[in-house]
Amino acid sequence: MKLECLKDKFKDAIILAEKISGRNLTLPILSTILLETKNKNLIIRATNLEVGIEIEIPAKIETSGLVAVNASILLNYLNNLTKEEKITLELDNNNLKLSTESTQTIIKSLAPEDFPIIPKIAQEGGFEIKAVDFVSGLQAVSFASAVSDIKPEISSVYLHNENQDLIFVATDSFRLAEKTINNIPNLSNLNIIIPFKNVNELIRVLTSLGTNQVVVSYNKNQLAIQTDNLYLTLRVIDGNYPDYKQIIPTKFNTELNIKKEDFVGLLKLSTIFSDRFNQIDITFKPDSNTLEVLSHNQEVGENKSSLVIKIKGEPLIISFNAKYLLDCLSSFSDNVINLRFTETSRPLMIEGTTDNSFHYLVMPINK
Repeated sequence: MKLECLKDKFKDAIILAEKISGRNLTLPILSTILLETKNKNLIIRATNLEVGIEIEIPAKIETSGLVAVNASILLNYLNNLTKEEKITLELDNNNLKLSTESTQTIIKSLAPEDFPIIPKIAQEGGFEIKAVDFVSGLQAVSFASAVSDIKPEISSVYLHNENQDLIFVATDSFRLAEKTINNIPNLSNLNIIIPFKNVNELIRVLTSLGTNQVVVSYNKNQLAIQTDNLYLTLRVIDGNYPDYKQIIPTKFNTELNIKKEDFVGLLKLSTIFSDRFNQIDITFKPDSNTLEVLSHNQEVGENKSSLVIKIKGEPLIISFNAKYLLDCLSSFSDNVINLRFTETSRPLMIEGTTDNSFHYLVMPINK
């Protein structure tokens, strides 16, 4: 193997791949990046057995070959190259020799034949979407996913379709977030459960692609993201997601619109004095159009804040985990949001007033 490529393109690819490479003491090959020549390109591969990535960058190939080297060492080396524009890669006694105008470095290699095969998906379904839109769907809901692996189906982000609308869902049983991306061509029979531990890697790779179109392919075991020079695959959960639609209320007894910044201010102030469960008590008084938020901590003190605001319907006193309310607000594009309540034992529905693409449900705290 001997080739020359642009250092910045090489480094950008290694940054993406290094995060996916595993930290496995029993399988050190998972800590490596596999470099292989193909036609006029250099292929960079990494995997942790859950997620795999393959990136192609243009290169001037003199001789073909492949080598597996430690991912973090390679990235650390590249991070400390400042002025170099081009870099030469070649094999030296089966190790990787890297040369620039000012440096010559050899990184010890591992046997490339031990590197796991990154599976190519047998496509059963597929659609195209802008990477930035896919990221917005994942980021809008992933915070609501359960973090425990006890119930893997809800420690996840669920993707399904309703006609040509792509819907992202996450829940931890106490709250539920749903984001819809409209009008995606060729959507059909989509029921994919992405493990939460893989969602951040997916977001990171997609973010690097910006507004580029990606092809999303899937079957019951794998999800794949593909562009002309990148292929990302990850395992999905072979299971059934809970029928979350049945818990969404359809009738509401108390309702109000509130500026997002006003709601954030009330919540952040109340959390200073909330207990270890972040409990706040909210009182709605339609007769006086007053919203009151009370928080109390025996060791710190208490706070009571009020806001004059138009409230429709019946009076209500209800308690929530303030963090669960704050977590969702960045997912709304509207400056004014709608709060809709049924009763003290039923979930609160939060929606945008003009953008109907995001919905959030949160269960109250039972006293």
